[in-house]
Amino acid sequence: MHNRQGIIVGIDGTLASCAAVEWAVAHRDVLGDVTPLYAWDYPIMATAGSPFGYAGIPPTPEMQDAAERAALDFVAALDGVDSTAITVQGDPGVAICDAADTAGTIVIGTRNRGPLRANVLGSVGRYCADHAPVPLVIVPQREGEPATRAARVVVGIDGSNNAYEALLWAGRTFPDAALAAVTSWQTPVDAPVLFGGDRFDLAAFRAHAKALVNETADKAAAELGRDPSRIERRIAEGDPRWVLAAAQEEADLLVVGRRGRTGLKHLALGSTTTSLIHQPRCPIAVVPDPETPRR
Repeated sequence: MHNRQGIIVGIDGTLASCAAVEWAVAHRDVLGDVTPLYAWDYPIMATAGSPFGYAGIPPTPEMQDAAERAALDFVAALDGVDSTAITVQGDPGVAICDAADTAGTIVIGTRNRGPLRANVLGSVGRYCADHAPVPLVIVPQREGEPATRAARVVVGIDGSNNAYEALLWAGRTFPDAALAAVTSWQTPVDAPVLFGGDRFDLAAFRAHAKALVNETADKAAAELGRDPSRIERRIAEGDPRWVLAAAQEEADLLVVGRRGRTGLKHLALGSTTTSLIHQPRCPIAVVPDPETPRR
């Protein structure tokens, strides 16, 4: 994993992006300086030909100036941001990922749709989750709640190299945090067929999960130069999506790999990670696969 410092924070003038900036500022001592980025572009209909396009759309320089003023005003109202916002024309997701080529972390916010609707990651967040060349932190909007320091960090473990790298990133980035490695096990749906009736040993599934999380945690502790006992190990029965979702209730940060053990090479996000980032209950860090080349 690279050692670049600095945080690119995607802003769009919403309360969700305020939450993202606040989280970044709260962690700049370990992640580096905070640089907000605002991307704008003409709506598709604005550039369409007649009769669908709009007449007299402002020229690019005027739009760029207006965007820079809006970004400047937005950042000026925030605490702890010393740098001027980067303002570019183009797709926000692409712009954020491109800017991260010289940074160490991306932070974006996601809006809370209310008690009857789940948090829904927008197209920008989904693009960043798929393509970010550095760890991405997705911060849920929580009105009236200040950003919380990552004092309790939970990392999802599934035996994949990407999950191991996620544990290493968490340990290196937050060396003073309470660190927990969490894995789950569940009986395969076709177990009765494969093993014949009820003649399969549930203890074997639990033992395998225990061995997996211990092996990963011990290996990471050795790499980090940390006492193995300082990495808590948790094993739970159930779907990993449910287990890690529940773990968020007592975590300040959940860390997962972009692609898990069963992820297909042509798909960036594993099913567990996809589920978690669309309904975050606490900030979630998605660590990219170290084998994926930087763009």
